[in-house]
Amino acid sequence: MKPLRLSAGTVGWVKRGLIWLVLCAVILLRFADPEPLPTFRNAFFDFAQGLMPADTAATQPPLTIVDIDDASLAAVGQWPWPRDTLADLVDAIGVHSPRALGINIIFPEPDRLSPENLLQRFPMDAPLRESLASLPSNDAVFAFSLNQVPAVLGAAVTETASPPSNVSKLSAPVLLRLGQQGAAEIRRYPGLLRNLAILEQASQGIGVVSLEFSSDGVVRRMPIVMLVGDSVLPSFAVEVVRVAKQVPAISVEIEGPGISSVTLGDLVVRTAFSGEVWLHDVPLGAIDRVSAVTLLRGAADPSLLEGRIVLLGATGSGLSRSFVTPNGAALSAIDVQAAFVQNLLSDAYLLRPQFVVFWEVALTAALFLGFLALVRRLPGYGGQLALAAALLVLFGGALYAFDQHGLLLDPTYPLLVFALTYVMTTGLGMVEAQRQRRRSEQEREMALILAEAANRSKTSFLANMSHELRTPLNAILGFSEMMKREILGPVSPPKYRDYVEDIHHMGTHLLSLVNDVLEMSKVEAGESQLTETEFAVREVIEDGIRTVTAAYRDRGTTIVLDRQSILPELCADRRMFTQMVLNLMSNAVKYTPQSGRIRVTGVLAENGSFRLSVSDTGIGMTDQEIVEAFEPFRRVDHALTSNFEGIGLGLPLTKAMVEMHGGKLEIASISNHGTTATLVFPAERVRGPSERQRERA
Repeated sequence: MKPLRLSAGTVGWVKRGLIWLVLCAVILLRFADPEPLPTFRNAFFDFAQGLMPADTAATQPPLTIVDIDDASLAAVGQWPWPRDTLADLVDAIGVHSPRALGINIIFPEPDRLSPENLLQRFPMDAPLRESLASLPSNDAVFAFSLNQVPAVLGAAVTETASPPSNVSKLSAPVLLRLGQQGAAEIRRYPGLLRNLAILEQASQGIGVVSLEFSSDGVVRRMPIVMLVGDSVLPSFAVEVVRVAKQVPAISVEIEGPGISSVTLGDLVVRTAFSGEVWLHDVPLGAIDRVSAVTLLRGAADPSLLEGRIVLLGATGSGLSRSFVTPNGAALSAIDVQAAFVQNLLSDAYLLRPQFVVFWEVALTAALFLGFLALVRRLPGYGGQLALAAALLVLFGGALYAFDQHGLLLDPTYPLLVFALTYVMTTGLGMVEAQRQRRRSEQEREMALILAEAANRSKTSFLANMSHELRTPLNAILGFSEMMKREILGPVSPPKYRDYVEDIHHMGTHLLSLVNDVLEMSKVEAGESQLTETEFAVREVIEDGIRTVTAAYRDRGTTIVLDRQSILPELCADRRMFTQMVLNLMSNAVKYTPQSGRIRVTGVLAENGSFRLSVSDTGIGMTDQEIVEAFEPFRRVDHALTSNFEGIGLGLPLTKAMVEMHGGKLEIASISNHGTTATLVFPAERVRGPSERQRERA
């Protein structure tokens, strides 16, 4: 069965369809907002808060916490305190005329230490009973004290819808300004844990103290208003601010699917559709604090209470749980409420704008399509750098919006999509590169097979041609030699003798070229075999010097053997060694000016190898020319060599022959300063007196 092959147009449509499918998945995933997307988003918002904390020195509102701390418990007694003691604490605060007193403690049950409760619980004599019966209840005393100050009590949402029997119907000062649609996204809760009716009637407001947690347990948001049963209630912090500003009612503007803003007199709080704002974290020491026992003893600084908003809460051991805020600090409930009050008073709260998710999705889609376009038009690092710059601008813009406008914009989802897209395209690119590499390897293997076949054909052709050329050349050389010697009689006229000399010389040169080509062909084909014998290197060197000197007598070049040379015996192919020596000496003569000097040196290295060097004082070579000189049929062109015959096989053939012996050919040259060519034979081919004695033994 043949594999399915699609046309280029069909493949293009399939790719575009996949791109749009992935884009739709990206959009739907953002609106679904599964984990870990909220975790990444919250982590960036927390990072921004740590990087650019709130400027509490410039926006410090008149706010003080009265803390029932461990010192207060040690001085007054364990919790719960009698309500008349709390009344004394409220009276001590009321003396300083606070703008509002928010009590972050819920009193759902009567005081067990109130006189009427003691009469029911403990037996006592008649005088004591009459004395206790004449006293007012602690709750009444506490209610009287609350009535003397602008007090706000807290309440907590519950999962049960049935209210307790000891509370009255709740009437909250909230005015709803409804648009064409209802508040679909407002926070909804079934029930509320409230205070005693006598206490609520004595207070000027009730707010919900329940805090909202993110999925990681961090307190980041606070609903301004919420729906509890059939009533719209404000949060504790908002109600405290309302009472402090002496605003008769909270105005809630509902537009579209939710709340758009909440107004408290001159303070307009922008909210998300759910009616919430985000906490701009406040350091623990940024809000003034007074211990409750200090107030009860009358030793508190009046400036910390007069005309201020006072929040009363308990932080003593076992009285309050800890809540983690965006900067990682563990705060008590009263500290978190104080931070929200501070945010509202200084207009320093944070906000996720309406419909911001749509803009973030549009930006993510634009980055996704832009990345794919740039990868195609700017392959490599160009497209990656452009997208990295876009992401830096995105993060910089989000941080700027946070710092200057208190807006929370999420750049993490575009980054996540970009990272996944980059990984996906990189993976596809690697797969495509692997496929191309396999294809290139197959093509290279095929080209290598064809090249080897062509090389074998060439080698076979050259070998056959060389053999075919030798027969007529031998005849030409033989007859020309007879004519030179005038064996059958004199050659006349005399000019013919010059022609015979030229014929014999050129025939000899042509035979040398044919022999070189044949030898090179054998080496490349692996058909050349070594005929190893032991011979004296000195004999071969001296014969070579005489031969080359006679051949290039007209050059006037001197070839000398260094007197300090060490010339051992070698176990090698003498014919090849002779040809290598002649090639190096001939090259040295060709590339050395007239009357130059060539020196031959033999050295035994420390590792036992034999090094035979031929040094000249000629034109030298550059590094590039040395590389070219080792390529077959390549010559270094120079005016000195223009009159010399050659096809560029001397050095390649010499290199191949010495490597067949396990050695190597080294070339050291400086342009215009000469060249040194060195044959290096391994130690196992060197034969000295000691080696011969061991072999005889």
